[in-house]
Amino acid sequence: MVYSVILIEGQNLNEETLGISLGNAKQIVIGYVQEFGYILDVTATSPADLGNALVDFAQVPGVSRVLTLALRVQ
Repeated sequence: MVYSVILIEGQNLNEETLGISLGNAKQIVIGYVQEFGYILDVTATSPADLGNALVDFAQVPGVSRVLTLALRVQ
């Protein structure tokens, strides 16, 4: 399993727009951080699945940046 905390920055984002289907990964929106964006907890079955999830988030309309804040592989 791959556990990650990510920051998603952009305009006109909300919890609904970030609730996309990720295949072999699941996300939980932790919350909004003023002046930065949304913090998400993402769990994936493999590093490749996490990579695919990050690309999927980057393609959401309004997203300008996807940053990995923490990563743990078990």
